Amino acid sequence: MTPLEQLARDAGLQVVWEDSDGQTRTLSPDTQRQVLRALGYAADDEEDIAESRVRLARLTAPETVDQWPAMITAVVNQPIVLPGMLPQGTPYTVIPEEGDGLPEVLDARGCLRPISLPGYYVLDLLGHELTLAVAPTRCPGIQELAPRRKVPLSGLGVQLYSLRRFGNNRGMGDIEALALLAEAAAAQGIDALAISPVHALFPTRPHQFSPYSPSSRLAFNPGYTSLGGPDEPGSNTALIDYPAVLTSRWATLTEAFYAMDAAERDAFEAFCREEGLRLERHACFEAMLELLGPREDWPTAYNQPDSEEVRQFVQVHREHVERYQFAQWCITRELVQAQQRARRAGMAVGLIADIAVGVDPQGSQAWAHPEDVLDTIHVGSPPDAFNANGQDWGVAGFSPQGLLQHGFRGFIETVRAALKGAGGLRIDHIMGLSRLWLIPQGAAPTEGAYVRYPEQDLLRLVALEAWQHQALVIGEDLGTVELDFRTRLDQSGILGMGVLWFEREAESFTRAADYPARAVSMASTHDLPTVAGWLAGRDIHWRHRLGMLGDTALDEAMAERARERTWLAEALNIDADSSVDRWLEAVAYHIGATPAPLALLPLEDLLGLMEQPNLPGTLDEHPNWQRRLPVNVERLFDSETVRMRLKALIKGRQEHHHG
Repeated sequence: MTPLEQLARDAGLQVVWEDSDGQTRTLSPDTQRQVLRALGYAADDEEDIAESRVRLARLTAPETVDQWPAMITAVVNQPIVLPGMLPQGTPYTVIPEEGDGLPEVLDARGCLRPISLPGYYVLDLLGHELTLAVAPTRCPGIQELAPRRKVPLSGLGVQLYSLRRFGNNRGMGDIEALALLAEAAAAQGIDALAISPVHALFPTRPHQFSPYSPSSRLAFNPGYTSLGGPDEPGSNTALIDYPAVLTSRWATLTEAFYAMDAAERDAFEAFCREEGLRLERHACFEAMLELLGPREDWPTAYNQPDSEEVRQFVQVHREHVERYQFAQWCITRELVQAQQRARRAGMAVGLIADIAVGVDPQGSQAWAHPEDVLDTIHVGSPPDAFNANGQDWGVAGFSPQGLLQHGFRGFIETVRAALKGAGGLRIDHIMGLSRLWLIPQGAAPTEGAYVRYPEQDLLRLVALEAWQHQALVIGEDLGTVELDFRTRLDQSGILGMGVLWFEREAESFTRAADYPARAVSMASTHDLPTVAGWLAGRDIHWRHRLGMLGDTALDEAMAERARERTWLAEALNIDADSSVDRWLEAVAYHIGATPAPLALLPLEDLLGLMEQPNLPGTLDEHPNWQRRLPVNVERLFDSETVRMRLKALIKGRQEHHHG
């Protein structure tokens, strides 16, 4: 093994890996060097490699306590293994968040004594203080979260931007529409709403509206505010006019900022104190975008969040910064209240938030926390059967070394932010807790590499945060997933996803009773066809129109869909030529009749809509994230066909349980 390969392996690169066809691949030396450079380890020559190996060893194999990582993770009632060896009898103290610690000594194996209560502790050892995160054995399950429910739970998938209220006189969805939907759905026996991400986007870039390319996952999107009157631009259009709507909503937020009374000002200032530097940096970033223009035009000093120039900017432009802090106060308060309304209405879980896999490398989180984020390398996927060229998702992920060095602060804060106004969590591309396909800036997706992440630590932290918030956790585990990873998710209490279109064999679809019990069953996702669209081959026609079918002819693809339709009809126990309404009822019953602890029906399928929210592989060619629902949330359940589909879902839940 060459010194370069050894460094790459030590840094977490999978130098030898297996592609989706089972073929063994080896990273080229050039790719190894590029990815290592992006991780912060120069490898251009032997001297670089030797120096990088020394730096990396301090992190991965520390020799002294002062080199240990800032946080150690553990599991309740298990001996706590330390990052380095210390002799038996070494004294230490573990101090809980509330109360005093008791002096202890290391056992014969050099381990800390087990701790029985999950939580964050301070470990005082040889004059050094570290954080000790003690996780429960697994995330809370449905049984703990909904002990009084006699049947498994039912939920709806919700694209928040698509919601309508106020007689259609709002330009896009808002939190009040979400809360109204939660109350109406709870009355129909629904226990959860799995919503699209509400991460902060870019106020100055209204055309960049994908919820999966956020500026920051530590803040929310004030564009979803319910403030303002019913008349907004584009209130009666089928597609959202984001620039018009967001301009209107930011103007409303500005008016509300200047209209605060004394009590509101006190509450706002208390929020700012509680959120501290994290909120101030996000608001400062947004104010600088407004006043200085795109980040690439900023003077160099402004790209250092702790520079004197940035501090002076905050002082000089305090009012601008406060306006963006105020926007976060408003939207945070609205989300928390929406979750409270969902629970008061009777939902066992309420809102299930969604965490995107990465952030825009030019956004707030990458700017404010450069130690956490790899902003010169993109997350994507290697070539596979769906995309021969691989994919570059254009977002930046966490630095695995940065996570270790800084006590997983960025990861913990990201999870906590998502759970502020939610009773559950969906983690997009959960495989990213174990490895990510990282692509150096300017390189093709084929020139990326799998990089390992501290999976055990991250799974423990997810379980701890879920326990502290009493939240359900779902991991998006579709696509290429390592063989044993789903087993480890199951052991951690993280539910996978059992999607109708993927639960199949070569020439048949899976019977409801044979769905995985460790996964949430669902009819579709935002990236996949709706049921009505699938039946009509709408997704095939879109891909044909955009030249995405490759060598497959349109008639050949439609003929294959006809065969698939026959196979699915057999699994649903209906005739293949049944009406669309019958198909929709059968699908709702099918996902309800699975052993899944939670079954999710997207609103698009509840309403029988033809178009899917997002068509992967497109930007402007398809109206991604722009379609609005054709009915107001106040009237959503008035339709007899909608009620029949909902009844079929719940009937499936009941019959599976009693069967």
